Amino acid sequence: MKIVAGKEKVEELLSSRYLEAILPSRERAEEMLTSGRGLTFYLGIDPTGPDIHLGHTTNLFVLKRLWEAGHKIILLIGDFTATIGDPTDKEAARRPLTDEEVKENMRTYLDQVRKILPKGSFETEHNSKWYRKMSAEEWLKITSLFTQQQMVSRDMFQERIKKDKPISLQEFVYPVLQGYDSVAMDVDGEVGGNDQTFNMLAGRDLLRRLKGKEKIVITTRLLEDPATGKKIMNKSEGQYISLNDPPGEMFGKTMAMPDSAIVPLFAFTTEVPNSKVEEIKIRLKSENPKNVKEDLAFELVRMYYGEEEADRAKEEFRKVFSEGQLPENIEEVVSRGNILQTIVAAGIVSSRSEGKRLIEQGAVEINGRVINRWDYVDKAGDILKVGPRMVKRIK
Repeated sequence: MKIVAGKEKVEELLSSRYLEAILPSRERAEEMLTSGRGLTFYLGIDPTGPDIHLGHTTNLFVLKRLWEAGHKIILLIGDFTATIGDPTDKEAARRPLTDEEVKENMRTYLDQVRKILPKGSFETEHNSKWYRKMSAEEWLKITSLFTQQQMVSRDMFQERIKKDKPISLQEFVYPVLQGYDSVAMDVDGEVGGNDQTFNMLAGRDLLRRLKGKEKIVITTRLLEDPATGKKIMNKSEGQYISLNDPPGEMFGKTMAMPDSAIVPLFAFTTEVPNSKVEEIKIRLKSENPKNVKEDLAFELVRMYYGEEEADRAKEEFRKVFSEGQLPENIEEVVSRGNILQTIVAAGIVSSRSEGKRLIEQGAVEINGRVINRWDYVDKAGDILKVGPRMVKRIK
């Protein structure tokens, strides 16, 4: 058994730069965390896409510290709730996912999570385990504990009502479903982004009413661009850095980020000391942001692939994008007849619509020439460039 950490370690954990708020209070959380009893914390992830991206890592860093302090960690895969859709921050209902899509999305989740949480440091649950067995009677009893007024008070629902946009009953009950996860697993705490506060508090309320038990809610800071207020990692627009990205791609994607994203990326997606983050802020006042961003890209690749790969990615980036040379080892993709079909089939873009958008924006080149037709016929040996960093050879 691991020894549960003492007060000094807990104070350090609760003052982490990753945290936004601690509910019901920091004092109560400190009291529970220093009680000498091992607590159970969880993070829920709905597999709405195949990647764990940098926006998820802040929560994983917090879970890692809770585990190091001697507490039990559960990673909850929301394979049932993913088929319904979290309405948070969405102005329109999301397309429901099929069971097959959910299974495919979560196929590599654990491998990605283990890049931060060591193997054996957490248990895994799937909420289909209890929801597939739940009777209509049980479900109605749970929903009776909430009111229509509570649910409709959510900001995103208020926005939809103002714009006369529909709210499906599925979306309406999503917080109840997510909240019941806490009861089903009998946890002591939950970690999640501050955009999930409403859902996590629903779980706190259910746990108190159904089991008479206290639940700590730890909300983390969202990875947002301070210049725009928008999320830096955006799955719906295909703009994110995945933990599955190969070293060169991870480095290049980081270099393509806006300068305003450098500080939040250093602060919330790396584990560098606080003093390093402060140093970065000072450097940005007088130094070329490109140099600082290069340090960020190096640190991210080093974290997931080691220093040798980070050095290689840095050298390759400078060679290709500063000196205009081709990469030493260009990955090949199979021609599918025309440029749009090729980039979709190769997984370079997630959909035909995204591919069309990139072509229309002039972001696709063949042999150094911008391609602006979707039906352009590519051929073996062509050098394909998509965006500022991705280079492939067509075979």
